[in-house]
Amino acid sequence: MSGEERMSEYEKKLRETAIPTTHVSGSGRVHIEGIGDIRISGSGYVSPEEIKISGSGSLPNGIKSRRIGCAGSILIEGDAEAEEMSFSGSGSIAGDAKAKVLSASGSLSIGGEVEGSSMKVAGSVKVGNKIELEDALQVHGSLKVLGDIEAKNMIELYGKFDVNGKIVAESFEAELSRLESHVRNGIEASNVSVKKKGVEGLVLFGIPIIGRIVRDGKLYTTDIVAKERVYLENVCCDNVSGKDVTIGEGCIIKGTVKYSDIISVHPTAKLSSSPKKSN
Repeated sequence: MSGEERMSEYEKKLRETAIPTTHVSGSGRVHIEGIGDIRISGSGYVSPEEIKISGSGSLPNGIKSRRIGCAGSILIEGDAEAEEMSFSGSGSIAGDAKAKVLSASGSLSIGGEVEGSSMKVAGSVKVGNKIELEDALQVHGSLKVLGDIEAKNMIELYGKFDVNGKIVAESFEAELSRLESHVRNGIEASNVSVKKKGVEGLVLFGIPIIGRIVRDGKLYTTDIVAKERVYLENVCCDNVSGKDVTIGEGCIIKGTVKYSDIISVHPTAKLSSSPKKSN
């Protein structure tokens, strides 16, 4: 039997499989015929509509439910699919994650790709392939993606991010942490905004009373291409193009800056050549 035939047979079994409705308290195991075992230590509820685990546990490859919610430590041993998928604590998906809404707080690792509508993470997340979303991505903390990120609406990144591919969105906004961030293959959006982190602590009339001003973080990428507005701080890149372009403090542009309407360059920004106006 070929690999394609085995996968087809597996998917057939998955469609025919009914997840039993079970409550677990303490430590237990729920067997799904043709798929594998759900193991729970703590408390949990398992049904075709919802899989909910509090404590620690593992789910087999190919698990599918309307809602998957885990608080504590959870391992999904392959692909996972749900309309709503949420993790609090430490979550790991060995394969692909497919969810209309995916949210996490804490640490989340996904070995394959992410597909769905929206994704929101507070903490750290690592994705072994691409992220492709119909709506938006929002990350507060640390993000590492080994492929591309694409969202039809908005991508918002606050903190440190390392993207091995490119970023494509309608709107891209980032606030840099004190550490270096990288987007290896550039950024494409209608509007792009990258800002340095401002003041940490208590601020009065723009002056830090308790805390400090943080300006060390920098974003390194190749080309930044926007249909409308570009606003950059602490960015080192090859080329920049847009309608209204602002090259702010801490920027280094190694190639060309092209604009069609408005250009503003901070006195401390370093450009290899004068900005060029395009038609």
